[in-house]
Amino acid sequence: MKKICYCLFIGLFFLLCLIPLGGMLLFGPTEPAANEAPAAKPRLVTVTGELNGDFLQELQTYVANGFYLRLEGITAWDTMADKVFHASANDDVLIGPDGWLFYGGAVSDLTGADQMTDRQIWCAARSLALMQEYAESQGARFLVTVPCGKYTLYPAHAPNYVTVAEGSNRTRLAEEMEKQGVNYVDLYDVFSAVGEELYWKYDSHWHSRGAALAADTILAAAGMETDYFAGPFDTVTDHVGDLYEMLYPTGTARETDYVWQPGFTFSYLSRFHSADDITIETENPGQPGSLVMFRDSSGRSLYPYMAQSFGRAYFSRQNNYRLDYVNQQEASLAVVEIAERTLPYLVQYPAVYPAPTRDASVLEEAMAVESELDAEEPDRTMEGYQKLTGALPETAVDAAVYVQAGGTVYEAIPNEGSFTAWLPGDVEWESAQVYVG
Repeated sequence: MKKICYCLFIGLFFLLCLIPLGGMLLFGPTEPAANEAPAAKPRLVTVTGELNGDFLQELQTYVANGFYLRLEGITAWDTMADKVFHASANDDVLIGPDGWLFYGGAVSDLTGADQMTDRQIWCAARSLALMQEYAESQGARFLVTVPCGKYTLYPAHAPNYVTVAEGSNRTRLAEEMEKQGVNYVDLYDVFSAVGEELYWKYDSHWHSRGAALAADTILAAAGMETDYFAGPFDTVTDHVGDLYEMLYPTGTARETDYVWQPGFTFSYLSRFHSADDITIETENPGQPGSLVMFRDSSGRSLYPYMAQSFGRAYFSRQNNYRLDYVNQQEASLAVVEIAERTLPYLVQYPAVYPAPTRDASVLEEAMAVESELDAEEPDRTMEGYQKLTGALPETAVDAAVYVQAGGTVYEAIPNEGSFTAWLPGDVEWESAQVYVG
């Protein structure tokens, strides 16, 4: 009898182990959770007819990401970790003492463990100053704003083991932008002064009332009078927080969002799928001006207010800001909205616009340096221009980068160890000389 019980137990164990794979074969792979990308189905033979040497690795990834009841298992495991250990089993999500969720990837900047270097901060501010120079040369006002992270605004809800260091990337960049004359819209004091929480408990972003306040603040800096934050608003309890979905992909908790009751009257000029579209174009006849706005995920709830305020608006989620669109769209206002945790993108992804020319006198106090140059031929990125890049030796924190080519001096977009400059397509760059100073 005991032997039969053992056999039944072992058989049941193996049967349960087969459920994830069997269910996947019967019902197909499980949909990816939250912002996960679906794993591609592995192919034994490549499109060129050769044997796929990575087949087993791809098969492992495909099964691991798509086995049956995977999301239910993740939800159960994370729920247990929270209830029993009062901690998150997901490194990307942290749980505060009162259940608030925070994005784990933002901690390194706030604690000082992975802050931008002084050179990167200067280069980011200089890049924004050059963007502003170009936008203003095209007749547009230029503004930069940085939505504060939840840790910054609501430290009382954050895990008590996260100690925020002084001098975050946001505050250091704000100080450098002020020195370089960049028009910065600081949202921290505005949000801190409001006697209500404007971010979701289970999401890393502001809700629609928070976005309304941000829009009013940005537009006020542009000389426009709006009062979206005053409402009135209807409420809907249907929002699934991005952090909640990462932690509990099959969870049923929903949060309250706000719907601006007067209703938006703008219409879409481009095919609209969702607020996460890479580009969104709108028009609102009767409203003045044209907007070009570079935004990230915080723009999901921000862009409707901005679109409502302009006759035409163009929104982009590209990491490489296409400043040349300011000219194409005949924009009266250009806005850069970038999250606190992604400020390093300002130096990782150089913007696209013609390099500004400088008087040759700037080279008198600059130093010529050796640089291995490379250029991309003129293409559809910016017609009539070529992208010149080069490496730089270690330079002073506040050293600008100049390229002398074809008898003209251009200022390049600086980085810690490299530079980028969009030069006219007919400029012979092979004999160009690079200076820093």
